[in-house]
Amino acid sequence: MNRITTKSENGYIVPDEYTKDALQRLGEFEDAYEDLMNNQARIPKDLESMRTQGKEKTVRYKETMAQKLINNSIVMFFEKHGLK
Repeated sequence: MNRITTKSENGYIVPDEYTKDALQRLGEFEDAYEDLMNNQARIPKDLESMRTQGKEKTVRYKETMAQKLINNSIVMFFEKHGLK
């Protein structure tokens, strides 16, 4: 990764020539985080639907459960670094 920001006592600094790049990267991060959180909200509904259909032993159910755990780990990592 090509780092754009520099950490300072008061937060982070972005050199003027990289402001556009920093905003682009921030926007992309926010889109990815929003997508992650939307998936986390949808997964329990998908799992419940599969449970009511008796599909707890299917590959799709197991993959969805694994994705929920992976997403949860990513969310916890971001929260650890102050990103919510």
